[in-house]
This record gives sequence, structure tokens and C-alpha cells, in this order.
Amino acid sequence: MQPRFLIDAHVHLNNYHEATRRPTVENANELFAKMDEIGIAHAVVITSYKVDLDRPSVEELLEILSADSRVTLVEGLRWRGEVRTDLFSLEERIRDGAIQGIKLYPGYDHYPINDPSLETVFRIAAKHDVPVMIHTGDTYSKTAKVRMAHPLLVDDVAVDYPDVRFVMCHLGNPWFQDAAEVLYKNDNVFADISGLTLGDFTYDFERYVAMRLKDMITYMGDPGSQLMYGSDWPLVNMKPYVKLLHELDFTDEQLENVAWRTAAKLFKIDEATLVAPEGGGAPSE
Repeated sequence: MQPRFLIDAHVHLNNYHEATRRPTVENANELFAKMDEIGIAHAVVITSYKVDLDRPSVEELLEILSADSRVTLVEGLRWRGEVRTDLFSLEERIRDGAIQGIKLYPGYDHYPINDPSLETVFRIAAKHDVPVMIHTGDTYSKTAKVRMAHPLLVDDVAVDYPDVRFVMCHLGNPWFQDAAEVLYKNDNVFADISGLTLGDFTYDFERYVAMRLKDMITYMGDPGSQLMYGSDWPLVNMKPYVKLLHELDFTDEQLENVAWRTAAKLFKIDEATLVAPEGGGAPSE
């Protein structure tokens, strides 16, 4: 079975390699081309925890993407260093509907998931009913501190802020079982399956990841209500990631939820704006 729609709940428009650096608008055009090619009806674009030549600001992305109904924007929080996110401006963008979520980068930005200083951020999310996405597990940067991004710390904030919906990005890789427990225990915690490799999967690693995800699905019991499809493009190629989704032995109802329904509810994506891809989003060989 192919799902009715496919929402990629985790993509970026950053440059990750100096040799392939290009303007943000070109990265956006490439995203839309890939979405058309793979059959992605909608994408959640996430900004970085810092702004530089390779990581566009939320203001730049709003200017480029605001007129396109195929994308939802989530703002990355800058929480350490001399330049931090202004929470008044962040709340204004949420209030005005310009962004539909907040992304935390613990580990990368050298603070733990349960840092008490984040209370105001969580209260803004609760007030405006937007999800808080959290990087969990392994990091792309060697200077990050992974213990600060351990998925068990999500349990702390899920308990302390029951009115906030949290998203564990990357399933806490490699702490899949810990992430499964946090999901099983807390109804206000969700997760995307993004970023479990770089580029393409090798055959052996694809089998390993599928096995670990199937273990999580068995443990959770009803994974469709909390798991979401996401790729982490452009760090991960979209085509093999769609193939992975179809290897996870979901029931038809679970697949519909993981592929698009859960993300649509969480990020308030209007189903009327979604267009079913030709072939139903089937991965082509």
C-alpha cells in the first residue's frame, strides 16, 4: 500500500559543504524539485541554531517561502553565545502564523534538553499550541556534546510541561530503546525518523536501522499516533529514505498516520493544500 500523501517533517535549506555552497533560493528550488521527483506533498523546513553564510536566518526563509503552501517553517532557537533568539520576535512570528514550531539544538548549542532557562520558550509553545522539536542523539558536529541530547532528558520536560507537544528528532539515535520508552510513557511526545544516515544507506546499515525501528514499533504498540516521516534532507537523500519507510511493516492505518496525518495535525497543515503524487508516492527503483 502507498499512503495517500507524504509529508517530510524534517528538512533544511542550509549549505553543508563549502564546495557546493549556493544561494538559499537555489536550495529552495532544489527542495521543490526533489519533492516533485519523490512525491512529497509538503515539507517542514527547519532553520538552524545559528545564522551565517551557510545557514539562512528565519527572516530570509520567510521572504523566500512565505508564498508557497507546500512548506511549513519551524524556527531554530539560538540560545548560547553573544547572539541569541529574541523571544519577543519569536512569539510575534508564532502569533502571526509565520512559523509553526520551535526547534531546539541541545548538544550542538551546549545546553541540555532539560535546561531550566528554557521555561519561557516552553510556555510560549504552550500558549500558542505549537510543537517544540528537539535534536536528540548523535550529532553532525564533532564539537557538540551528545550527553546533552540524550532522549531520556525529553521525559523531564514532557512531565514538567504536559501542555507542550515535543518532537524527538532522529529517534535519539543510537538510544532507540530509550526513545521508545519516552514515547510509550508520554502522550505529549512525538518523534520523526529523520537523519539516521548521511547521504545514502549502505545495505547493512539500512537493515540495522530497519531492525531497530521495528523493535521500537513493537515496544510502542501504536507507533502511528506518535511517529512521523522525515528525512533530514539535504544531509540525507530522499529516495532511499522513502524506501526505508516502506520497509517498516506498518499496518495500512499506521502508515497513513506516519506518512502524513500525525504531521498534519501537529503542524496544522491544511489537508486541502496537499496534492497526492502520481503513483501514490511509491519509491521507484
